[in-house]
Order: sequence, then C-alpha cells, then structure tokens
Amino acid sequence: MNLMSKTPKIELLLQPHQILDLEETEHRMAIECKSGVLWVTHSGENQDYMLQAGKRYISKTKGKIVIEAINQSCLDIEEN
Repeated sequence: MNLMSKTPKIELLLQPHQILDLEETEHRMAIECKSGVLWVTHSGENQDYMLQAGKRYISKTKGKIVIEAINQSCLDIEEN
C-alpha cells in the first residue's frame, strides 16, 4: 500500500490480519495503537514489537516497516 498524505499524520482502521507495508520510508515514523493489537517489524532492527492500545513505536532509522493487525485495530502514523 502506498500512502500519500499532505499532513504529517494519518489515522487508519485495519481489519484482523490485514497487513500494511510501508516500503522504504523516507522519514522516521511514529506508530500509535489507538485500539486493538498491532504487530510491527522494521527492517534492520533485531526485534519485533507488539503494540496494544495506548502504546507507541517510534522508528530509530529509515527503512521498510510492516504492520499487521492482530484484531481490528485503529492506529495513527505520523512522520517524525
């Protein structure tokens, strides 16, 4: 999925097991789980992250980020 937004923040609703692929992001990203549970992996990092409602992941480097909704989940993605 190629996301383009004129604002630095976007809110998305993902269905269970839906995958969002942020290919080779140019900027660091902050991903906040608003509801549900998300699995986040970032190329070049040694671990994956499980985000529950209220938790946030902030990328330390540029690169590909893959997000999977474990159940129906709402999330914010913001350029850092």
